[in-house]
Amino acid sequence: MKNYSGLQGYSKYFLLMFSILGFGIKLYCQTTNQNSFAFNRDSILAKMYLVNEHFKDIAWKNTDRNWIRGTYYTGLMAFYKVSLDPHLLIQAENWAKKHGWRTGTEWFHPANRLTCTQTYLELYLISKDKNKIARTLSFMDRRVSKTNPAADQGYYYVDALYVGIPAYLMMSRATGNPDYKYYGNRIFWEAVDDLYDHGQHLFYRDQKAKAGTKENRKPEFWSRGNGWAIASIPRILENLPPNDSTYGKYVKLLKEMASSIKDCQGKDGFWRTHLTDQEAYPSPESSGTAFFTFAISWGINNGFLNREQYMHVVDKSWSALYHVVDENGKICWGQLVSRDPGNVNKTDSHEYVSGAFLLAASEVLKLIGK
Repeated sequence: MKNYSGLQGYSKYFLLMFSILGFGIKLYCQTTNQNSFAFNRDSILAKMYLVNEHFKDIAWKNTDRNWIRGTYYTGLMAFYKVSLDPHLLIQAENWAKKHGWRTGTEWFHPANRLTCTQTYLELYLISKDKNKIARTLSFMDRRVSKTNPAADQGYYYVDALYVGIPAYLMMSRATGNPDYKYYGNRIFWEAVDDLYDHGQHLFYRDQKAKAGTKENRKPEFWSRGNGWAIASIPRILENLPPNDSTYGKYVKLLKEMASSIKDCQGKDGFWRTHLTDQEAYPSPESSGTAFFTFAISWGINNGFLNREQYMHVVDKSWSALYHVVDENGKICWGQLVSRDPGNVNKTDSHEYVSGAFLLAASEVLKLIGK
């Protein structure tokens, strides 16, 4: 009688190996399919529409035109530019008309009052209707001749670089008057002098955060604060002539920040609320991640950041953002209103988180188009 025990042992071995290989192939295909959806134009656009529908369904205050909703509309306008969907343009126009094209209402924060005007200016650049920027012009004309330091004029916190400064560069582009550009540039670089750490290539949120470092505490580099800063640069450069004397300084700052931010990214693609101390608050955070994804993608798209060096950063961060949108269109893990690092819950989100997501998605769409 023949002995088949050895063959049976080999059969079991090969069966086990094929099972493991099959599981590995299945897992690889699932991961690949997930990433292919995240980097597919149609699926990205579908996700963006889902996010916008969620915004329209639960907009948190119907009459608001300050920085929270203003930031959302900066994302919506980026969404319009890559989709050319006229319904998105109508949505932005209706919001602006409802508020009479007025600046924001935060009287003690002039930068915050200008967030909504960035959308007014983008709408003006499409239609050239002067009524859309008349009130913004009046606001700016009362300020551009002031020479007192940036901090004394309300630009003492890093958020102001995004919510306020780009409007001045847009106004110069809209009117041809360089005075607004000169003012915006001066205020921006004075804020950099006040808040930028030239060793870490990251920003403190304000003087309170900067002073904490001097008290022998770890440097406090807040994720969304640095997101505000680096995301302001594309919005400025898109409205600044390349021959302007400050153009190269903005590009240099973008490169410096991108290099430092890249090194702070988590393995899961997200950044944490404290950039240089991930263990302090280990939860992922979406708003800073979205701003970083936007700025780095923009840098690649415009030839300022090396594609081979930075594309893997975007691969991870965009995939993370894409899959953190829930079935209703809410961007999960978005830190609530704050001025420093802190804990984040999965259910946390806000309109500015969704706006940052739309900015990131718009640049990723351009990336995959190339």
